[in-house]
Amino acid sequence: MAEEVIKIHDGILTLKCGREITIETIYAFKEQVEQDCESSDVELVVADLSEARFLDSSGIGFLVSLNSRLKSQNKNMYLLRPSEQICKTLELVRLISFFNIIEDEMEIP
Repeated sequence: MAEEVIKIHDGILTLKCGREITIETIYAFKEQVEQDCESSDVELVVADLSEARFLDSSGIGFLVSLNSRLKSQNKNMYLLRPSEQICKTLELVRLISFFNIIEDEMEIP
């Protein structure tokens, strides 16, 4: 189940998410990501959703909470290459515009 990978490089925390972002999958890395985001070494977060195909309410809550926390620290979060299914889920709950969505890491300012 350990499809998720957390990397920090040049001030960017990259969270590579697996195929499902659910209460079961986020439990393993949620605390570590939140702790890492508090570090002054982390300037922004990129959640790589390119492999994700399913996002439940806990996954949505995690992403919203993380994005809100980062905004309060004047840091940014980007969702990288979310699938059509993930975008539809975020549209359904009217959160698509809450996130910065990018298709390529080169789009990060």
